[in-house]
Amino acid sequence: MKGIKFLTRTALILALTVAFQMIRPLLSLPPLVSNYIVGSLVNASLAVASVLVGAWSGIVISIFAPVIALMQQHIVFPWLAPIIAGGNIVFVLIYSWWYRKNKGVGIALASVLKFLFLYFLVSTAVGILVVPEPAASALSLMFGWPQLVTAVVGGLAALPVIKRIGGEDI
Repeated sequence: MKGIKFLTRTALILALTVAFQMIRPLLSLPPLVSNYIVGSLVNASLAVASVLVGAWSGIVISIFAPVIALMQQHIVFPWLAPIIAGGNIVFVLIYSWWYRKNKGVGIALASVLKFLFLYFLVSTAVGILVVPEPAASALSLMFGWPQLVTAVVGGLAALPVIKRIGGEDI
């Protein structure tokens, strides 16, 4: 998909992703709970973009979403934005590659590899950058197993959307 169609669809899904990120303050829930909801919605957006528009669309959204979240002050440390973007790109590439071959394997593999990517890079960065203890513990929790859960939920939530919009069988 090229040109204006690619740009329009990518922009629409990016706008939806940003809107999902903006609901955090409206939820009035503990940060970990709102991260489950928002993270699942963002991962669903990434999955939908990667399948319906293409991997490049998912990559564009993967990069812009954490940068916008940083500007919205949902990300405290600027060095987290490229790590999150990288984790999103891992998810997008694997999800889009496996989607037509085996959806279950695609969701599982994309989710596990995104989780491992984020967990190890954030853990390493926390050690190198000497993040103060309360923040280090919070980051370890946020970028631990909740990332696996939100990736799986987002990957599964994308399936009926892809089916409805793309007109294909799940």
